[in-house]
Amino acid sequence: MDTKQAFATAFQYLGFLGITAVGFAGAAYALFKWLGSKWLENKFAERLQNLKAEQDHSIRMVQSSIDREIHRAKKLYDNEFTALTESWRLLRLAFDSSAASIGSMVADVSRMNADELERHLTKRGMEEWQRRELSQLAGQERQHEYYIWSEWQRAIDCNNKWRECRQQVDATSIFFPDGFTEKFRSILELIIGSNVEFEYRILEYKKHTYGQTWDSFQGTKELERVGRPQMAELERMVRARLWSVAKDSD
Repeated sequence: MDTKQAFATAFQYLGFLGITAVGFAGAAYALFKWLGSKWLENKFAERLQNLKAEQDHSIRMVQSSIDREIHRAKKLYDNEFTALTESWRLLRLAFDSSAASIGSMVADVSRMNADELERHLTKRGMEEWQRRELSQLAGQERQHEYYIWSEWQRAIDCNNKWRECRQQVDATSIFFPDGFTEKFRSILELIIGSNVEFEYRILEYKKHTYGQTWDSFQGTKELERVGRPQMAELERMVRARLWSVAKDSD
């Protein structure tokens, strides 16, 4: 029932009851006041409910935006933490292997009998055909060939570790803070320089040019002289960054 119908019905009842014009006017005013008050209350309640709904929607939108930013920041921190820790681990392995190439400790196989030689070479992972060929040699000739093979295994290991670290840095350096990528790559350049020299030392071993060229260990000495201080500096940077990220994420 709308307002007009309410007034018409009220007027009919008041007329039926024989209320005078003055009384009717007073009653009409009271009724109008009551109906107007209820209408205002309903409108106010409706408007208040609409405002609350709009406010709730705005709060949800802001909270959703904040949640997305927090999630994005956490993912970035997680990726950075993983990239730095794994890259540092691989760099440490590559550096130590290459720096150690300056010295060799090779078992003396020249005096081993057949059974001893077979057990030793199998443990070292030498292929069957290589073991067979080496067992046919004796004395210093056997020792020489074994030395060359053993050094090549070390050189291959050095290059594999360098390659794994370089691939890791190439793939994840996007998550590094400014200045870290250059530090990693600088040290990797020194490592590969030492590795190349190591390979040439093996190739030139006991050749007439060997003593004039590769036994000075210039590449490996450069790795120690320049690379080791860089490793120490990078280690401090990585440690400081990782702990700062850990504190920020608490």
